[in-house]
This record gives sequence, C-alpha cells and structure tokens, in this order.
Amino acid sequence: MISGLFTAVLLVMFTGLWAWAWSRRRQQDFTEAASLPLDDGLRIQPREPRA
Repeated sequence: MISGLFTAVLLVMFTGLWAWAWSRRRQQDFTEAASLPLDDGLRIQPREPRA
C-alpha cells in the first residue's frame, strides 16, 4: 500500500515538473538559457523584473 502511494506521489511530482517546464511562461527563460553558450558576452541587457 505504501509503495503504491509513493509511486502515485512521484507520478504527480513528475507531471507537475513536466507541465512547469513546458509552460508558455517559461519559454522565454529557457530560450535565453539555450543561447547562453553562443553568446559572446558583448551585449549585456538588464532584465526587467516580472510582476
């Protein structure tokens, strides 16, 4: 019984993490992070705080 509950909790956590990673709100952050290795460091732009 406990192992079934543990499995269910892990499944819910995995689904939540997957939904967070694929949400449209996070898309810009992940796009910026993906381009960091290609950035030469010459264009530093301050990031606007989120509301």
